[in-house]
Amino acid sequence: MKKYVDKINIMLVFLVILYAPLFIIIHSVFPKYNISAPITSYSLLYSIIPIELAIYLYNLFKKNNRADKYDIIIYILALLGIVTSIFAVDTFTSIWGSYFRNSGLLSIISYYLLFLNCKSIDKKQTNKIITCLFIVGIFQFVYSLLQVFVRGEAIFSFTIGKVNYMAMGFAGNPNFLGSYTILLLGLSLMFYFLYGNKRYFWLSLIFYITLILAQSTGPFFALIGLFIFIVIFMTMKKIIDWKKVWIVLISFVLTFILVSNFVEIYCKRVFNDEIVSSYTIKGDILSTFNLFKSNKSGNKKKELQQYGSGRLTIWKNTLKIVPKYFWFGAGIDNVGRVYRAEKSFGLVDKVHNEYLEILVTQGIFTLTTYLIFLLVLFVNGMKSKNKLSWVLLVSFVGYAIQAFLNISVITVAPIFYIIMGLFVASLKKV
Repeated sequence: MKKYVDKINIMLVFLVILYAPLFIIIHSVFPKYNISAPITSYSLLYSIIPIELAIYLYNLFKKNNRADKYDIIIYILALLGIVTSIFAVDTFTSIWGSYFRNSGLLSIISYYLLFLNCKSIDKKQTNKIITCLFIVGIFQFVYSLLQVFVRGEAIFSFTIGKVNYMAMGFAGNPNFLGSYTILLLGLSLMFYFLYGNKRYFWLSLIFYITLILAQSTGPFFALIGLFIFIVIFMTMKKIIDWKKVWIVLISFVLTFILVSNFVEIYCKRVFNDEIVSSYTIKGDILSTFNLFKSNKSGNKKKELQQYGSGRLTIWKNTLKIVPKYFWFGAGIDNVGRVYRAEKSFGLVDKVHNEYLEILVTQGIFTLTTYLIFLLVLFVNGMKSKNKLSWVLLVSFVGYAIQAFLNISVITVAPIFYIIMGLFVASLKKV
């Protein structure tokens, strides 16, 4: 019986990973069903909850999987999510999620169960899952190229309109594509640094180009932070190969210069696109430098308000709301409601910082518990002597860094929780 349960568990993981590319294939064959992937992803997550729960309880009762500190933290997070939803500004939204985003309690419960069940997956299956992620990443790279350089009705089924030069892959948004790509880059880069296999270098370059095509600055800056972390980590573990580090660094700098400029020139000449500086990585890098160069206080204030597509202003306004919902939050995915309540703030449905969003929507108890969860994982990963753990640690750290500038979404978050589950499973094997 255990063998069949394990197979179903693996099949669910693969289904979640492969959902988006499968959707694209189905959409191409049956174009009349014009439903976007982000909207329907939640249907999959909701529908597999009973199966995920059954698998988890079976392994628990059969003692195939013992409840440990991670299980306990997840129990607490789930309980706090229920309490938050009961006292939410809008309970329905807190449970089911807001329109299009659908990042409500049910989605989060599905993430938690994916994590708990992935904790019992062995090394062989872990490698298969990582291989599957790489294949999907390549598929996404090709699809991103088509979105930017070819375009068309089928290719642009997930477009957001006036920024056609920004790739979305099948994540539904350039920022979401950036988050997804950071997870893949963490895996491929660390595999290359540890084993030196050239295929991992080329995979890293492919995923990096995908990130550039997305024009998502937050994940791009997160990659810089992640690269610094990798260098420090490998130095601490005394496994650093500076030749590989310089190969990657020089290749990435040259690739950025070539790809970013080529995209701009090509899209202007072929499609007559209006390239908006604030919607390009290059433009945001220049804006960052300008913040330090500006001397006039009036200009400085205006630049700060507009910086990062207004993120600093959103964070500032959100912090003003936090005291009112400090203990249990306003309710999961309820940012839009409480933000609109402050008429001077404007219309915003996400904070664009996962940690601040958890604080305002789920309260200090949930944020503290979640940060403890991440910290325990990080510390155990740093202590581990298992190379597979190191690979998964880097991917985990990459997502955790970009979360300061991005949001949790149903097209990326399940992958993060799968990776965290595999990470925990690897920690048990030295």
